[in-house]
Amino acid sequence: APADAKGTIREIVLPKGLDLDRPKRTRTSFTAEQLYRLEMEFQRCQYVVGRERTELACQLNLSETQVKVWFQNRRTKQKKDQSRDLEQRASSSASEAFATSNVLRLLEQGRLLSVA
Repeated sequence: APADAKGTIREIVLPKGLDLDRPKRTRTSFTAEQLYRLEMEFQRCQYVVGRERTELACQLNLSETQVKVWFQNRRTKQKKDQSRDLEQRASSSASEAFATSNVLRLLEQGRLLSVA
């Protein structure tokens, strides 16, 4: 066990249910058809539960857990994309405001030549 700065031995407590001996589950690779259908369902409704999820999983030959996790991940991606879009809009409007203020300052100083 690792020793901390005082030299005392600390126990590392792992969360319950974390089985380090169990092999890591392999990543699910979805087919283009599965992804298309999942994406179409997501555009219609961001949450799929109950019988709808059971039927979707059955039609796509996936487990309900795989469908559930795909939707969770897709919602997370949407949130991330939205916040990135907001940041980009904020920074572009800030640079537009900056450009406008530069033009106004030049006009005030009479250094901007008017085009005849």
